[in-house]
Amino acid sequence: MRARDRAETAEALERYRRTAVWWVRVGAVGLAVAVALGVVSAGEPDIHWASVSVPYPLGGGLFVLALGLGSLRLARRMRRVLDAGDWSAHAAVALPRGVLVLAGPEPGALLPRRVVAVKERYRHVEPGPDGVLWWCGDPLGDGVIAPPGGGELVWTRPLRGAWARRRAIGRAELRGLVDRPPPEGPKAAAARSLRYAPLAEAARRRALTGRRTYPWQHRRPEPDARAVPWWRVRGLREISGLSWTAGCLLLSVALLGVAQFEPEDAPMLRVAGLFVATGSLVNVARLLFSGRHAARALARAATAPVGVPKRYTALADPYGGGPVLVVFPPHAGPADAAEGMLSLLRSCAPQVPVGDAELHGWQEFTDGGQPVVVARVGGRMLWPAGPYVEAGTAEFAVLAERLGAAVPQDPAPASL
Repeated sequence: MRARDRAETAEALERYRRTAVWWVRVGAVGLAVAVALGVVSAGEPDIHWASVSVPYPLGGGLFVLALGLGSLRLARRMRRVLDAGDWSAHAAVALPRGVLVLAGPEPGALLPRRVVAVKERYRHVEPGPDGVLWWCGDPLGDGVIAPPGGGELVWTRPLRGAWARRRAIGRAELRGLVDRPPPEGPKAAAARSLRYAPLAEAARRRALTGRRTYPWQHRRPEPDARAVPWWRVRGLREISGLSWTAGCLLLSVALLGVAQFEPEDAPMLRVAGLFVATGSLVNVARLLFSGRHAARALARAATAPVGVPKRYTALADPYGGGPVLVVFPPHAGPADAAEGMLSLLRSCAPQVPVGDAELHGWQEFTDGGQPVVVARVGGRMLWPAGPYVEAGTAEFAVLAERLGAAVPQDPAPASL
């Protein structure tokens, strides 16, 4: 099996490629703005602000274009590596400045690696509670690292410099990396079954002890999606991108407006306003071609006349920390297995970790064949961050692996 045959890995690779293409386009727009300003300043010497503003979009456009082209190159290299082999699981330690140390395939072998990414992406490959990362590539060369499940991809290369390698290995040894047992491989972990009792116990324990890995948000109730247009519902505005798009448009108008009253700072304000306006146009395109369609589909699911009763446990995804609703039969016993899972928006985490829910939807499906489902708990809609994942699918196995690794699987008392 190839690593890219896993649905979550293939989606992560495509997402990385799309982001790189987006940066290339933004950089090209910045260069186009710089050229336009240069033409204006050459044709109208009296327009001083145009000539003064040229370096800003020129420098920013070149930087963003180089970032996008570099990311596209890494996306191609990732694709070749992910097509050539499968994932393997390794105990790992994260050190400062983007350094990772993996336990090698042979006992006692430690492999220090350097993350090739912007600093903001380092968090994607910080080992979770189980201290495990997935690896695909040549252990002695370049390759791809990912959290368990393969849902976020980061390029790495061997750490250079004998002194740096010895120092990283020494720090990893002090953290006990050599003594850790070999982790479960991806294929074996995919068969993990989620039972009601241990998940309910874990969800209640974390809620009672205050160990919340995602914030409970107490916000005023939003309008009922069954009675108002979708754009009046806070969660659907978040899903569609409408709120973010409107904020960017208002910011660009404000910057351009202030530039009219601040002659000294006008060039910089105008350039900033143009950049924000350019990003706003991209967001408008996303809203028109995908965001509003997703929001409307969820609004239609929420208005489905009959809800399917289920029992749920609410846990945090070890990767990303977002809330996940694990769905069980309506009268689940301690040994009953999960029927499906629904990842939720962070702002829609249920206030009760274990309880009953109604699922609405199953009328529409995504391009991948997954049903569009919305959960209702205590009269409140819990808007999903993705489609409903049914048991027995590859997507369910990936998410079950991540959740199950952080939850003890010993049988719990039958009173649960």
